[in-house]
Amino acid sequence: MLFFKSSSLIISQNYTLIDYHIQCYYSRWMFFKYYTLIKKLLFNFLIIDIYKFYRKKSNKMNHPISIILSSTFHDPQFKLKSLLKSALPLIKDLFSKLIVICTPATGDDVSDFLTHEGFKVATSSSMRQIDNYKKAVKVALNFIESPQTEKIFYIDFDRLIHWINTYPDEITKTLKGNIDVDYLHIGRTSRAFNTHPITQRETEIIMNELGSKALGLLKTIDIISVCFLFTKELGEKIIKIKNYTTTGFYCTWPVIFWKLATNKRYVEVEGHEWETPDRFKIEIAKYGYNEWLKQYQTSTEWKKRVQFLHDSILELSRIVDFQFHLKE
Repeated sequence: MLFFKSSSLIISQNYTLIDYHIQCYYSRWMFFKYYTLIKKLLFNFLIIDIYKFYRKKSNKMNHPISIILSSTFHDPQFKLKSLLKSALPLIKDLFSKLIVICTPATGDDVSDFLTHEGFKVATSSSMRQIDNYKKAVKVALNFIESPQTEKIFYIDFDRLIHWINTYPDEITKTLKGNIDVDYLHIGRTSRAFNTHPITQRETEIIMNELGSKALGLLKTIDIISVCFLFTKELGEKIIKIKNYTTTGFYCTWPVIFWKLATNKRYVEVEGHEWETPDRFKIEIAKYGYNEWLKQYQTSTEWKKRVQFLHDSILELSRIVDFQFHLKE
């Protein structure tokens, strides 16, 4: 009786052992089966990712990014006509579409000339800077056909003319070498900044310091340069921002662009030196530069520039939270 019980126990243990080995082999088989399947899936995903990468790269090569010029122009007497003519070849080479918004004071002769040269020209009904800038961006947005391959470049038209005539290689390198970012902010070098009258320098440096601190930057950058390259998405967002002053956007637009952009870059250029003297070559030749410059250092000019600063602070205070920090 004991023998049978022992035999039954041995047989039971053997079956248990066999079952265990079967389960082990089955588990291993299932593991290798799914492991092989997972390897195949991962390999397929890798192939798909590589394909997408090279397809995207190929699309960029086949469809390079083009730049739409968006600009505003105030030149009632068309004093910049000769300089504009010399700048036209490079303007047409750099930009796929040319948008210029003229102020009401700018004559029809300017609009007619630009239209004849292939520009899309509109005359604003307002002399307020914010109205003209927004109009320039809106019109440029309307001409975008492919957001993936087109970006907008805003610059004041007189500054563009000056930059091309003085540093043509620099503007070409700057635009073509920085087309990969969502937002490019172009500031002035120290030398270029210092070519401006003291009324501008002393007030604009405050705007630059405030704007840079609002962005949390360790170094002060030229926020107020009003020259930037941006995507359609950023352009659509910026024109929806409500502005309460005429010129405060000079400071807040770059801050907003910078905060919203995923990929951004800041560069400084020599070509952003003071362009206003280009209009007054006859007067400068007659009276001398220093004598002519005095009109930009009067109390009236100081008041104008302080108003710009005031507008910037008001606009900035609406988008930035000021916190009180008391340190003993």
